[in-house]
Amino acid sequence: MAAASPIRSKGLHHAAYATRDPEATYTFYSEKLGLPLVHTENHAQGDGYFRHFFFDLGNGEHLAFFQIEDVGEKEDYSTAISVGAGLPVWVNHLAFRLDSEPELEAMVAQLHARGIDQMQEVDHGWCRSVYLLDPNGIMVEFCVTTDPEAFAQTEEEALALLRMPPGEIPEDSAKETSVAKPA
Repeated sequence: MAAASPIRSKGLHHAAYATRDPEATYTFYSEKLGLPLVHTENHAQGDGYFRHFFFDLGNGEHLAFFQIEDVGEKEDYSTAISVGAGLPVWVNHLAFRLDSEPELEAMVAQLHARGIDQMQEVDHGWCRSVYLLDPNGIMVEFCVTTDPEAFAQTEEEALALLRMPPGEIPEDSAKETSVAKPA
């Protein structure tokens, strides 16, 4: 009798983050990025409440946010997950996949048309990315893989790089530029 295959994830169901302003979060993700709001829950808890709402990413995957009030949070909590933890803003971020460079260019044009002008573009060698901040201080990335072969590694290759001594790590070769608004 063959051993059963181990159970593993079928994909992301949802990732959840905090927001202090659900209306600004809705406007950004639904109206500016085009993600439909598909579910909201409201729950009273003691003297407080929380609101949990979900945007559709496609393929049964969702991005969710919590608005919380008097459920045990610190008064001065930060929704900016990286900066709030004392990290550079780019460390914890959301990266949305696009399928082609023309689609990335169309997304940039759409973002400009919807009033988002503060963007940075980075060519990582194996992908091109455009970065912006959401109203909660969370970095959002739109990414297209431009060289799948440069991204592909065996587990052994990836593990060797994961364990590389700090003194052997090469300088970052990513090329960063501002994304100019079209004339």
